[in-house]
Amino acid sequence: MFSENYSDYLMRFLAVSVMAFWLGGQARGEAKNAGEGPDLIVGIVVDKMRYDYLTRMWDRFGDGGFRKLVSEGSSFSNARYDYLVNQSAPGYATIFTGANPSAHGIISDKWYDRLRDDMQSAVFSDYAAAVGGSFVNGKRAPSGLLAGTFGDELRMANDFRSRVFSVSLNDAASIISGGFSANAAWWFDNASGTWMSSSYYIDSLPGWVEEFNAGMLPDTYLGRKWEPLAERYSYFRVGEESRPDAFHYDMKRMRRRGDDYGLLRSIPYGNTFTKDFALNLILNEQLGKRNGADMLIIGFSATAEIDRNYGTFSMEVQDAYLRLDQDIAHLLDFLDEHICRSRILVFLTSDRAVSYPVSYNNSARIPGGTFSPGMAMSLLRSYLNVTYGQGDWVSTYNAGMVYLNHNFIEDNNIPLNDIQNRAARFLNHFSGVAGTLAEDVLRRNYFSSGIQSHIQAGFHPKRSGDIMIYLQQGWFERSLSGDQLSMISYDRHVPLIFYGWNIESNNFKREVGVADIAPTISLLLGIPVGPFATGKPIMELIR
Repeated sequence: MFSENYSDYLMRFLAVSVMAFWLGGQARGEAKNAGEGPDLIVGIVVDKMRYDYLTRMWDRFGDGGFRKLVSEGSSFSNARYDYLVNQSAPGYATIFTGANPSAHGIISDKWYDRLRDDMQSAVFSDYAAAVGGSFVNGKRAPSGLLAGTFGDELRMANDFRSRVFSVSLNDAASIISGGFSANAAWWFDNASGTWMSSSYYIDSLPGWVEEFNAGMLPDTYLGRKWEPLAERYSYFRVGEESRPDAFHYDMKRMRRRGDDYGLLRSIPYGNTFTKDFALNLILNEQLGKRNGADMLIIGFSATAEIDRNYGTFSMEVQDAYLRLDQDIAHLLDFLDEHICRSRILVFLTSDRAVSYPVSYNNSARIPGGTFSPGMAMSLLRSYLNVTYGQGDWVSTYNAGMVYLNHNFIEDNNIPLNDIQNRAARFLNHFSGVAGTLAEDVLRRNYFSSGIQSHIQAGFHPKRSGDIMIYLQQGWFERSLSGDQLSMISYDRHVPLIFYGWNIESNNFKREVGVADIAPTISLLLGIPVGPFATGKPIMELIR
């Protein structure tokens, strides 16, 4: 659906490179020699992880995973996103570009393309082909990114000696985090049960990947049963509810077909499978063993699917984190043995969090409900028909954004700002709507604080809608992906931990932004900060 070809990608990448050298003076300096910095940077992103999962499950975790990271690293208990739309693609883009959606352009998992009158994926490309896996899942590239990532800066600073790889079951997570110049981004193909990439990165599968895929570990994992890892009493209850009942899932029975591997995405073994592949990648690509720091990004995405299927504080979600704790412990032990803790820099965060479940809000007697975009758009169309006459005034709605039909409005000689502001005022009256902001207001004003500033941080003039809606506490809408969007601070609060090279044991309470991660690592390594980064280095880590 994108019209650009590979030369467009190259031109965009070169533009980012030029801007980096022009604007990167704030952190510019010669890249450190291999002996001065870490040999390997490992970014761990746990999809849809609330910060308080750490505190709620602390006593259940083992000593080698989450607890080791927190106890022996520097943790930040008040790390937040600066924008409201809590979806995965914007989160990954913000982590690795150091910018907000207003700069990196990934405003949601998908957005409305006015020129094509269709929804646009952040990573779809007509000009990329599958390398391994199925044909349709190979049409992927970092097409939607408008800003370079930390990995791009690392590669350029070391004259491309540094290597960058990204791994996630989710294609968008892997591609966006890897950036424009990743050596390879790897994601999972439901149809074949194998890891794949696209021709944007490589021409053919490396031998070690073919060998790993031939082992068909998904068949092993999907042949197991998923039962509670710990005793029933060890799982915390939700609100005033009784202890959850134990669950017993037979993967063989749950699979729709023997040739469908999609179930792996929504069970804890999907995270284990991701870790397995990451360890093989480190070994076979000899990461951290050559001249220049390498980088590996690991996205654990199964936690988000489990949350979506079973609920935020469900026994299944808790169990998934206990098992992920073991996977992270295995990863840290492997890194320590294979490279050495003093030679690796690890950070852990999440692409977004999630609000309290409905049962929690009910226990607190917080009023709430579900906002229906379909009903709201139907009534808005009726209102605009009465106000301006019969017509196709509204194009679509997505992730808290209303897209008006600009061509139709222009043909009828109606000022766009007039209809934007009228529609915004009308939508303000809906139950559950805390407020609205029209594009015209966002363009003409700068908001330095408050809810308006968070909306502005997520607004991109070429991709965002005409009206931004935000909801009251306790109210949710269902996104296209099935996520609950609440658009309040709970969804923005995520864990952030740094561990390993040059990192001391500390816990910091002050608020930091997720966009601060990339500039912080850039400053630690003495390489340029991305040209569009809006985050600030976390100075507590710089010494």
